[in-house]
Amino acid sequence: MLLVATVVAMVSGIVVFALGATVGTALGTGGTAFLGIAVLGMGVLTYLVPGTPPEG
Repeated sequence: MLLVATVVAMVSGIVVFALGATVGTALGTGGTAFLGIAVLGMGVLTYLVPGTPPEG
C-alpha cells in the first residue's frame, strides 16, 4: 500500500509542477497525496485484518 501511496504522490507532484505551480506547492501536494493514500490504505487493511496487534 505504501508503494501505491508513493507512486500517487510522485505523479501528483509532477502533474502539479507541470501545470505551473511552484516547487513548494508541488512538494506539498505530493506529501498530502502520500499521507492521504497511506492513511486510507492502512485503514482498509486494519478493517480487513482485525485483531492484528500493531508492531513497534
